[in-house]
Amino acid sequence: MLSNWRTRRSGFLCSQGRRKNFILLTHMCMMIPSILHYTTECSILEQQIDGETLLGLTERMVERLFPVMKHQVTFMKELNKLKNLETEVPQISCTRQEPCENEGSFVAQPWPAVYNLPVFPPELQAALQRKDPGFKKKDKSHIRALLIQVLFDSITKHTWYPNHKMYGDVLGSLITCFPFLKDGSSSGYDTLLECLRNKFKKERIPLVSSSIVLQMKEKYGIKRKCAGQTDSEELGQQQEIVLDLEVMGEDETSFREHINAITLELRKSNPSYSEVKNRMKRTLFKRVQLMDRPAAEVMEQFPFLGVPQLMLHEMTMRFGTDLAKNMETSLNEMAPNIIRSAKEGSQKKLYANLTGLAEETTEGLVRNAALILLPALFKENASFLYCVDSEPKGATPTIVFNGSPDPLKAESISIIMDNVNIIREADIDMTQAVECLFAVYFLFNVQYPVDIKHTMTFIQKYMLKLRQEHGKRTPIPVLKMYSQLV
Repeated sequence: MLSNWRTRRSGFLCSQGRRKNFILLTHMCMMIPSILHYTTECSILEQQIDGETLLGLTERMVERLFPVMKHQVTFMKELNKLKNLETEVPQISCTRQEPCENEGSFVAQPWPAVYNLPVFPPELQAALQRKDPGFKKKDKSHIRALLIQVLFDSITKHTWYPNHKMYGDVLGSLITCFPFLKDGSSSGYDTLLECLRNKFKKERIPLVSSSIVLQMKEKYGIKRKCAGQTDSEELGQQQEIVLDLEVMGEDETSFREHINAITLELRKSNPSYSEVKNRMKRTLFKRVQLMDRPAAEVMEQFPFLGVPQLMLHEMTMRFGTDLAKNMETSLNEMAPNIIRSAKEGSQKKLYANLTGLAEETTEGLVRNAALILLPALFKENASFLYCVDSEPKGATPTIVFNGSPDPLKAESISIIMDNVNIIREADIDMTQAVECLFAVYFLFNVQYPVDIKHTMTFIQKYMLKLRQEHGKRTPIPVLKMYSQLV
């Protein structure tokens, strides 16, 4: 009789909706095999009893299947037990363990209580045994990339979004087996952790059709800015604090009169900057509207912005921040540590080239040297921050030292953006030049170049105290550098 039920098994499996019914019926057959002996083969087949029908049988229906009353009572007792166990019946899943091509998702294996390292390929295993220095190479390393790839493949069997504990389990097991991989951090694997996290970020980007990635983006993602809107534009919208514009009674005619009066005042040998600043305040409302025009046109209409003192005053009016004060306070604390890091690190040659430090060590000179050395600490291209007696590489604002190959001994400093002299050969030092440089970035809504982004973010957040846009995370290299310098 049981063989007859097995012959119908394929029929149940063909319909996913009947899988549960088949399980219930099979479970019943296992519980009461002796009862089925008393039923007739024709009654089972004729009545077309499946799992759902089995659970719905009434006493009247059971009488037709089991003529003997004793068998009816036994069957009903076992049937009631089966109904009570219904919630414990295991479910058969048709989902495959490998990724599903249609849905872009997969069934993840549970994270193990004790993580075991995967089997390494022969090349990687040999490199680990001989303690290959390529694992700790500062530049790109094939063998380190291979290690990260193997760990990545191992973790993705469980999840595409590992948490801090999972990273710790994997890398903790790794440095336990291979202690030479430890770095100087407190955990011993901060460098590998950053590499592994970046690997996951990079690999998740193309998975736009994955339901898991879309779900996580919806839950934790940050809304992207509109097309054509730069980081600095968003930043300007959030930070801009236009103080008391005093536009009452001002029109186009009075605006032009104020601008002409400012120009005439600045031509004097001893101009009254208080008068100039007062007129700048009364015309600020108009300048805010015109700052999105090309740099050449803006500077032609407002040439007084080329005066460093007035450029910084414009920044204070619009963003409510005293850049000079914040920079001085921050550099007094950080400059000595920046110089020390340059002496001890791979920037020794650059430090030695700053010949001015060997002759005198005034506080101003130390601050200037610290700003010059800062891009080297981040291993970024300093030519996007400053250049010496040459044309800037990019169109973004750049400091140009004039008159000396040594930046600390420059006769004058200019700031050039898009081949336009924003500040022309001013008698300022590196510290003041950086303050004016950031004023140009903010006033003209310019985005930082990728080649110098970490340096610029560090100066903006920790030296000038200019807030970042809401929801934007500080890059890890910037956070690490700050922890080293304070």
